[in-house]
Amino acid sequence: MINKKTLKSILIFTEHQHPAPSFILIYILTWLAWHNQLFTHFISAQGSFLSKLTTAILSIEDNQYFVVFLFTCLIFITRLIVNYLSFRSREILNNADDDFANARYDQKFVKNNDIANIMATLTKTQQQLIDSKEREKKLSAEKNAAIKKLLAVQHELDEARADLDILHKTQTN
Repeated sequence: MINKKTLKSILIFTEHQHPAPSFILIYILTWLAWHNQLFTHFISAQGSFLSKLTTAILSIEDNQYFVVFLFTCLIFITRLIVNYLSFRSREILNNADDDFANARYDQKFVKNNDIANIMATLTKTQQQLIDSKEREKKLSAEKNAAIKKLLAVQHELDEARADLDILHKTQTN
């Protein structure tokens, strides 16, 4: 199956084409292209306009109406096929958009439990985050209290050493 982007590009290309010319115009242009010797003999002929025209017309040995008609039919049918394919691609795109919209509409009601599960998980995660922040604050406060207590003990130890040093100095004197 052709993907959606390819269909859109084909559709845009075909919509910007000029309308197809009529069958008779296609036939005349194909006949002139098939019998191009008409132009070459008209240009290369010497004399007046009428003599050039008669020389060009007489240069066509066998007027192949049936072959030109078949080529014209082939060109015209090709153009109709292109128009049909552009119509079908536009139709497929429209149906694909409707299918996508319908699928989204159905999912809204069928998959509500997924949204509820996600919301429950989100709420649980938020609660765990609040709990971990409280534990972090508590541990930080305990750590600060332990540091204060250690500093107080260190300070008392330093005072006791200083007292011991003074006591030793006084005893030695």
